[in-house]
Amino acid sequence: MNMFKCRHPWFTVIYFGVLVLSTSIVLAQTQPSDPVWTLEQMLERALETSPEVHAALANELVSASQLDRAKTGRLPTASFTGIISPITAAEGNAVDGDTDDDDFGIFSKGDLRVIQPIYAFGRLRNEIRAARQGLLAREAATQKSRHAVIFAIKELYYNLLLSHQVKELLNDSQESFGQALETVEERLDNDEGNATEQDLLRLRIGLASVDQEQLTLERAIAVTRSALKRHLRLAAQDPFKLASTKLKTVNVALKSLDFYQSQVPQHRPDIAQLEAGLAARQARLEATRSQYFPAIFLAGGFEYSVAPNRDDQDSPFANDFNFFSGPGIALGLRWQLDFWQTRAKVAERAAQVQQLNAQKEAALSGIALDVERRYLEVKEFQQKVSSAQRARKAARALLVTTLANFNLGIGEGKDVFEGLGLYNRIVGDYYKTLRNFNIAAARLTQATGQEVTVADTQR
Repeated sequence: MNMFKCRHPWFTVIYFGVLVLSTSIVLAQTQPSDPVWTLEQMLERALETSPEVHAALANELVSASQLDRAKTGRLPTASFTGIISPITAAEGNAVDGDTDDDDFGIFSKGDLRVIQPIYAFGRLRNEIRAARQGLLAREAATQKSRHAVIFAIKELYYNLLLSHQVKELLNDSQESFGQALETVEERLDNDEGNATEQDLLRLRIGLASVDQEQLTLERAIAVTRSALKRHLRLAAQDPFKLASTKLKTVNVALKSLDFYQSQVPQHRPDIAQLEAGLAARQARLEATRSQYFPAIFLAGGFEYSVAPNRDDQDSPFANDFNFFSGPGIALGLRWQLDFWQTRAKVAERAAQVQQLNAQKEAALSGIALDVERRYLEVKEFQQKVSSAQRARKAARALLVTTLANFNLGIGEGKDVFEGLGLYNRIVGDYYKTLRNFNIAAARLTQATGQEVTVADTQR
């Protein structure tokens, strides 16, 4: 007997219902969820997709090609010229000859020329050195672009966390204002307690102010999210969710100011860029000075010419361009004798070196000041974080006491209005201090060229 025939008809319905529900749950669990973003993931993605970084990498390729081209200056250059043309027939020699204008033939000529540089008094060496230093400058510029992208992502990320935290704070305040407003309205309707119309108006003003601030925060969150998505090269319709919206201070492993200032030349990409650029200009100056001297080379080649409808001249004294075949090699030199132009070029190159040297000195002085300012900012906000934490704790305790007294009927609506306003300001300032500390750490990282946070995690 079939077992289903012994059951209630509803058993079959329930059985298949449970089966469908289980299948739906399994499918829902296997479907991929929207990706969530951590700061590390955003930094990695931004560095991979940044147009600024891509442009800097393209400039590196250009400089690498220029270096390869400079290296080819030590290699021989070769050229070949071929000519084919009609020519009239001719018989005889240079003394007694006859031309037949009605008889045409084909004249062909080939000329292979090879020049191998031997010595140019340092010109080739300095041109290669200048190109190599130019590549190093481009690489430093790429690193500078990466640092700028990293700071931009961190700044947007911490601002977005701040907006989320303040919005959460305002949500709690909105709820507290709403509950207090209902309590005052109920007490006024029942003529209970010490509630007044002024309390009602104050609470309504407070609630309206919170509503307005929430609208401002929603706009700030939307704009910051869009800016982050643009940096990550995400489409507007792509989902974007943070792994956490809690704003905490980053873990900073701070060393002495003297240490950071002494390490700046080794870690700041803009300093490396200036030093490489200065070395490149110095090499170009030396290459220009070598133009006072000749360039020695070895020239060789092979030449042939054939005119079948003309007689070959056997005399070695006859310049017969119709028939010629053979290789040749010679030692030569090329010397630019317009020394006045070379002198002007040398003066120009020397001025460029002095100009960049002055820029380097100014940059070092400004960077030292920038490092000190960023370092002191981190120290300042470290202390402010501790102070803001104490103020937040005290404001929380005061608000709890105020709300408790109000709920017991021994507090006034004015106390709730002032207490919530004070709490919002103190806690809002606390979150801003956390944000400012994190951004100060990011600025110090950019100023020193060294990561000052431990694994860039939040604690």
